Amino acid sequence: MKSGFFALALSLLSAFAVAADVPWAQGTLKKIAGNKATIDHGPIDSIGMGPMTMQFMVEDATGLAKLKAGDKVRFQAIMAGGDIVVTRIEAAK
Repeated sequence: MKSGFFALALSLLSAFAVAADVPWAQGTLKKIAGNKATIDHGPIDSIGMGPMTMQFMVEDATGLAKLKAGDKVRFQAIMAGGDIVVTRIEAAK
């Protein structure tokens, strides 16, 4: 039982460490629809993607509540189960 708990704790810590290492990408928010955001973005180095406009799933849509179409944003994106997921998004500074 203790080893299972330790493994779970270690995997959660690893997930937080990975999130901290994901580089930020820049873009302009074009549209918000529920937990999806269409972003006209520059290169996304974390997943090797070039600049384009596309729709992303957003892991935590509460970050979208503070944003509107036309806002300049910065975001972190990862590959998860074959999908590109925005894990963090905020207004660009």
